[in-house]
Amino acid sequence: MQYTSSLVLAFAAAASAATIKVSVGQNGLTYTPNDITANVGDSVEFDFFPKNHTVTQSSFADPCHPLAGGFFSGFVPTTATTLGSTFTITVKDTKPVWIYCSQTEGNHCQAGMVAAINAPKTGNTLAAFTLLAKNATTSTFPPPGTPIGGTLVKSSGNTTSSSTGTASSTGSATSATGSSQFTGAAAGLSANMVGMGALALGALAMV
Repeated sequence: MQYTSSLVLAFAAAASAATIKVSVGQNGLTYTPNDITANVGDSVEFDFFPKNHTVTQSSFADPCHPLAGGFFSGFVPTTATTLGSTFTITVKDTKPVWIYCSQTEGNHCQAGMVAAINAPKTGNTLAAFTLLAKNATTSTFPPPGTPIGGTLVKSSGNTTSSSTGTASSTGSATSATGSSQFTGAAAGLSANMVGMGALALGALAMV
C-alpha cells in the first residue's frame, strides 16, 4: 500500500508541474519576466525574439561568463518571420539560478539582459546581480554547438538553429565542463508523466 501511495504522489507531483514562459528580447535587451519563481519540477520555457540572443547560466559572483556545467541555449538568430524558437529547462532544485545573454554585439549582459530563477529577496538579489553585470568584463560563452542542459526547439521558419546543429555568432568563446542541474523538458516530462501514470494505475489495480 505504501508503494502504491508513493507512486500516486509521484504522479501527482509530475502532473502539477508548471511551465513558466519567459520572452527573450521581446522588449529590448530584457528577459520578460526576469525575476522568475519556480518550483522543483517546473519547466522554464524561453521564447526567442529578434535579433540574436542566448540563454546562458552563470554564477552570481561572475556574471556575463558561463558557469561550468550550466545550461546554454546557443545563439538563436531570430527575425519577424522565424519567431517561435524555444529553449526549455527543468528546475531540479530551488537554489538561485543566474542567467545572462552572451551576445557581445551591444554587450547585452552588461546592458542589463540578465535574469534569475528563485533569486533571494535580500543580499544576492537580482538587482545586485544586474549591477555586477553592468561592470563585468566582455561576455563569454561555451563553444557554439549542441545546446547544453536543455531542449532547443527551432521554429519552422528558422533554418539556422536546431537542437542538434551548430549556431554561430561573434564574440569570445570559453568552454564549460561538468554536468548541469537542468535537463531538457519537452519530451522528458511528458514521458515521465505517462510512465508514472501507468505504474500508478497498475499498482492500484493490484491492491
